[in-house]
Amino acid sequence: MKTLTLMLPLVLALPVAAGQDPPVPWANKFFSGKDQVPPPVILHDFGTLPKGTVKVYRFPMTNIYGVPMQVKEPSASCGCVSVVEYTGKMGPLETGHVLVELRTAGFDGYKSVKIPVTFVGRDPKTDEPFFSTALLEIRAVSRADVAINPGALAFGQVPAGQKAESTVTVTYSGRQPNWQITEVGYRKELFESVAVARVPAPRGSTAAYQVTAKVNPTAPAGPLEEQVVLKTNDPAVPALTLSVTGAVQAALSVHPSDVVKFVTAVEFGQKGSRSVTLQAGKPFKVKAVEGQGDGVSVTLLPVPASKAQVLTVDFAPEKVGVVKKTLTVKTDTGEAVKLTVEAVGKDPQ
Repeated sequence: MKTLTLMLPLVLALPVAAGQDPPVPWANKFFSGKDQVPPPVILHDFGTLPKGTVKVYRFPMTNIYGVPMQVKEPSASCGCVSVVEYTGKMGPLETGHVLVELRTAGFDGYKSVKIPVTFVGRDPKTDEPFFSTALLEIRAVSRADVAINPGALAFGQVPAGQKAESTVTVTYSGRQPNWQITEVGYRKELFESVAVARVPAPRGSTAAYQVTAKVNPTAPAGPLEEQVVLKTNDPAVPALTLSVTGAVQAALSVHPSDVVKFVTAVEFGQKGSRSVTLQAGKPFKVKAVEGQGDGVSVTLLPVPASKAQVLTVDFAPEKVGVVKKTLTVKTDTGEAVKLTVEAVGKDPQ
């Protein structure tokens, strides 16, 4: 296909000679970057994990090509891995991700799971579709003699500034009679403490420990895609990793995104509008919006304080071309959030 061979390195478009390895899909560059030679498979190896562990991993991707790309819904080759979420559409240079979850309760020993991800674009001249499929791979070893229940230190959504804790039980059923957890490692900026206490072992096990983690109230907003490392006296596997899931909510957050895009160019004499929702853990009012100008404006209405406020951003172009503004939204609680506004002014003639 003409578009494909023009957009991609020539080596990826050539036919494969007998006895040679097949070419690497150009879709792999979404995950490796345009300046890197893409590997045949985009791999993440979780290593050795206790039985019952739940792990997540985010494959970041960037659209390095000059046309928008659609991502078909990916699925894994094994029920022990699922695609939690993925970015369905990316414009040129936009970023996204594929978030996958591994559950080791579904297998023993070594496991390799493939996740094909297909990208579809269209030739801007002919509107003909073209596509390529990247291959993601997850590897892990489920260690049957060590089990964790539940599968992760799961915190859910933690409001900023508040404490939260989660507990799991680690059991050992191997042949080492004096098996122990000797040390714990964690990021202190995220966790106030991680305590390990020995508890009675259930039938069929030789040792059991309860691990309790507490989120630090000063932890920054964002996902808690972390791990806690447990060191043991087992020479075969001296360290175990516990998965951490959840997120610390920002005191003030923007939905659906803090980037306000006017996808269609707005003509002189016209006005475009986009709305975003600000959310907080307590009632607030929007006090001021700084950074307006170049046709970008926000009108504040006299509304009562609430935990959610709708903000309407207007764009009435004052010049032809791209306009990019950063707005700072301030509230009466002292919290503030930034919005990036991207728009294009168009001459009607």
